[in-house]
Amino acid sequence: MHNAIVLVVTLALLLFGVPLAVVLDRLVTSQALTGLQRDATRGVAAVPDNILEAGTPVRVPAGTNDFLIAVYDAQGTRVAGAGPLRSALAGRAVDGHEHDGHDGADLAVVVPVLSDTTIAGSVRAAVPLGRLRAQSYRIWGLLAALALLVIAVAVLLAWRSAIRIARPFENLTVAARSLGDGQYDVHLPHCGVTEADAAGDALRDSARQIEELLRDERNFVRDASHQLRTPLAAVLLALEQPVPDVPTAVARARDLETTIADLVLLRRRTGRGTADPVLIAEAAVRRWSTATRRVILRSDSDRPVAISGPALRQSLDVLVDNALRHGRGTVTVTVEPYGDSVVIEVADEGNGFADNAAFGTGLTLATGLIERAGGSLLIRRRTPQPRVALLVPEAPSPEDLVQSGSKR
Repeated sequence: MHNAIVLVVTLALLLFGVPLAVVLDRLVTSQALTGLQRDATRGVAAVPDNILEAGTPVRVPAGTNDFLIAVYDAQGTRVAGAGPLRSALAGRAVDGHEHDGHDGADLAVVVPVLSDTTIAGSVRAAVPLGRLRAQSYRIWGLLAALALLVIAVAVLLAWRSAIRIARPFENLTVAARSLGDGQYDVHLPHCGVTEADAAGDALRDSARQIEELLRDERNFVRDASHQLRTPLAAVLLALEQPVPDVPTAVARARDLETTIADLVLLRRRTGRGTADPVLIAEAAVRRWSTATRRVILRSDSDRPVAISGPALRQSLDVLVDNALRHGRGTVTVTVEPYGDSVVIEVADEGNGFADNAAFGTGLTLATGLIERAGGSLLIRRRTPQPRVALLVPEAPSPEDLVQSGSKR
């Protein structure tokens, strides 16, 4: 009887432990990829494309968790940093997309450095595969020790109790396999065994938290990289002049500080609130206008809008940045009423959007921020002289709030 109990429990543990070990191994790899993606994206934000294209020395930021960071040119040859002389993964970044996977003896993530419509090079973040394997082996050792302890205890249990415990663990095995395949929607019915139900609840909660964390982390890294790249490049450009332009660098650093504060606030909030669109537009005009590219403001509204200041500021910065990067001539910011809403429009004198052009990272970020506040992003004219606008609801007046409260 005891042999039968040992056999049943051992099989149950194998059915649960092996897939769980695979899941944990994949989780180690997934966490490493997330960290590598974060460091590679941070590296892209710190490596201006104009410096990379000019062939001048590149300063490579330090990686977290001892990750290896290197900068490669468009042909996949190392320019600076720690990594192989040539990287096949970096060579594939010429298609403009992020790549990850095994690269020699490393697990690597390569993010391209974009220069308008061309690829100036790429940033490679990597970790030796041996280090990941060692981490997986330690986890598997703990799982094996735990399995042996369970078997020793199970020998003391009755045959029916062993069967009753094994069945819910088989369900956990199926759920663990699904989690390993990237399916985070785990369904585990309650079986009446306290320990198994608690493990199922923990696995279900962990799967949901992993999914939310990975999604939020990747979205935040992508959005932060896009929004921080321009002010960071402006700071570096001012400091790398033959005679460093310290006042301009300080001003751009303050813009960078504001952008970072906005992104931190927007990471967990919906973007709802109130803001003065004219004040935010005036600040954007002062921030973006230069001697070579004028940004002017036309205002015909004094209405506050129902969106937070950080959300409106970052959305408007996306539109102005796009107009300066891809358009021509003077950039005009217009704030005007439109029914119960306010329109904040950005126009330039360029050729406009290409046919079937899809939204990039910036416009996607702006669209999400505006829609969460109940507004929308409009392409009012595609070409020529494109006009892109934010349509934001007008903030309710104090009288409206009083009337709304009285009706309740």
